Amino acid sequence: MTTSRRVILPALLLIALAALAACNFPGPATTPDLGATSAAQTLSAQLTSIAQPQATTPAPPTAIPVTPTTAPSPTTAATFTATATTIPCDRAGQILDITYPDGSDLAPGAGFVKTWRIRNTGSCTWTSAYALVFDHGDSMGSPPSIQLTTGTVAPGQTVDVSVSLTAPAAAGTYRGYYRLRNSSGVIFGTDPGANTAFWVEIEVVPATTTVNLTALAAESGYVRSDGSVSSPRNTGDTPTNLASQAFQSFDISGIPAGSTITSVTFNLTGFDTLGNPFTDLGCLYMYHHDYGALDAGDFVAGSPAGALIRICEAGGLGSAVADNDFIGALQSKVGSSRFQIRFQFTDTAVTADGEADMVRFPTVVMTVRYYH
Repeated sequence: MTTSRRVILPALLLIALAALAACNFPGPATTPDLGATSAAQTLSAQLTSIAQPQATTPAPPTAIPVTPTTAPSPTTAATFTATATTIPCDRAGQILDITYPDGSDLAPGAGFVKTWRIRNTGSCTWTSAYALVFDHGDSMGSPPSIQLTTGTVAPGQTVDVSVSLTAPAAAGTYRGYYRLRNSSGVIFGTDPGANTAFWVEIEVVPATTTVNLTALAAESGYVRSDGSVSSPRNTGDTPTNLASQAFQSFDISGIPAGSTITSVTFNLTGFDTLGNPFTDLGCLYMYHHDYGALDAGDFVAGSPAGALIRICEAGGLGSAVADNDFIGALQSKVGSSRFQIRFQFTDTAVTADGEADMVRFPTVVMTVRYYH
């Protein structure tokens, strides 16, 4: 097989060369054999392909995209346009309380005159045709409107405006709102929108009554640990080591039933001491004690709880202010005829030093403040 291929290829080459040479020499004009010519051209192309290496067309270079750089635009400065502020014709401002500032205490039914100082912050002049008008809230007897009587009030000037009112009968906080009205009947108020109302505010508190109640001598005195009873109002211990407790009775029938107690103060001035009661016996305590008629059974031994007042030095005996516990105890007796108390030393009832350590009370005065 190898030998025949070597013979055939040269022969074919010779035939092809001969055919090409024949085409280049002149000869008689004949009609060309199209089939032969096509075959020769095909063969020539095949031989050329075999004899020469195929040329490789290089791939075109890949284009690298380039983004054009745009120069930054110069910064434009912000531009502000001034806007003219229009001042309304009628507007009030800078309201001051000349009388009865907010939260003022008044008794039920008390009459009062509320006065404001108001600045004209508008662009129009106020005249006597302008008026203060009640807007809403608690009227407290206010008239619907009150004409301004101070002549003209130019822009920037102030005027004092007053209204007569009456505090309500019931306790509580009350507030009434007001605005102004111009000569055309247009109602206006305060800054900034000229439509805000201003007000009067009061606190109605019940009228209080103060009474000074003196302890009843016939129902007051002392009871000692041995059961003895006597009229002096002494508390402490005796030279014979007996504990002594003092009792005070007050007539409270003058305080009407249904009254509310607001404060209680005891005036203990005029007392004197024997020995060293506060050094040797400790603190002196006051208790609520409904004893009725004083007798031996009213003596209370030990250190009971529930003391309403505690006094730990002689300086505290000048006066004593009762706290809420004591006020509550007295409140529970309002409507009855008596309120009774007991003084005793409870830290140490007695000392065995053979000496009297005693506080001796004069007539005790209880000051009570209440409302009804």
